[in-house]
Amino acid sequence: MGRRSRQRPNWPNASVLGWFSLSGERTSKIGPMASAPHSDSKPVVVCYGDLVTDLVMTVERLPIVAEQVQTIHAITVEPGGAGNFLITASRLGARAVAFGTIGEDAYGQAVYDLLLEEGVDVSYAQRGAGSVNVLVLVIIDDAGQHVFLVRDGVGDPFVLDARSSALIRRADLFFMPGYALHERRVAGSAIAATRTAAEASVPVMNDLGPIVSEAGVREAALEIVRLSEVSLLTADEAMRFTGEDSEDRAARWMLAHGTRHVVVKRGGEGCAVYSAGEYHAIPGIPVVVRDTTAAGDAFAAGFAVAWLEHRDVRRAAEFANCVGAAKVQKVGSGRQCPTMAEIAAVCQRMVS
Repeated sequence: MGRRSRQRPNWPNASVLGWFSLSGERTSKIGPMASAPHSDSKPVVVCYGDLVTDLVMTVERLPIVAEQVQTIHAITVEPGGAGNFLITASRLGARAVAFGTIGEDAYGQAVYDLLLEEGVDVSYAQRGAGSVNVLVLVIIDDAGQHVFLVRDGVGDPFVLDARSSALIRRADLFFMPGYALHERRVAGSAIAATRTAAEASVPVMNDLGPIVSEAGVREAALEIVRLSEVSLLTADEAMRFTGEDSEDRAARWMLAHGTRHVVVKRGGEGCAVYSAGEYHAIPGIPVVVRDTTAAGDAFAAGFAVAWLEHRDVRRAAEFANCVGAAKVQKVGSGRQCPTMAEIAAVCQRMVS
């Protein structure tokens, strides 16, 4: 299937993107924070699935050892997974739309309410009587290490109805997190939703994540890569997915299989962007790392919004680095994703 070019959406530049100029030169000064644009002029970013609840517990040390007692510093309930992407995108000025399922249990209701408070459009999320949300216990220690324990959700599967399909076709970007391919209630419609976007010339972006190592989702992951403009993942994930023995070969393999741009996340070392005939290595930004939870999701949102505004993958990656660097200085997920002011502070360091 060929992909037609899609005209860049026209919306006011009212986020930190106005401070971090992506049109050619970075601005040397950061001005006052602009007010949020009217909702009708925001870019529409649809995110599919992975609307999990994070139960975040901070402790002194990992691993947890049997029969040893240690103090829990704090416990919070946050939107996790795609919620991190949605909250960051919303704070960056997008109309972030949550597609998928949210349970009607207390944990699901918390996610629904918190996303709504953050300006995320949850009107397309499907609930269902007696449904239970996916719950992720996130344990983070004082050294910034973390571990995830997952309880699957319960309820009817997501239905890709006419209303949902219509919004996908009108969207400016469709984002597919890899964990959606593993989520029982949404996996069945993942490919159909992605094809709906691609066939309407809506740019598709994916972040397959560690799920690529599971044989059961490989066929679906390959199809999503084929349909995507941008694929984000780590070097290790890329090599496991492709079977290649280096980051470069893995990225070239993915380009040959359909995706137009491969963005390899390198953590504190920054990222790399591979496109046909192009390669850009974007250095990391030195910051004090407190916790890497949600950093990849925040990075993806920063890349998506910046790329939509300027269609320049290198500068979008530079901005995404700023977003990721702002996130790792905070502990937790959900509402602990970076604010515009925090991202702007990191951007200022790059131009000062």
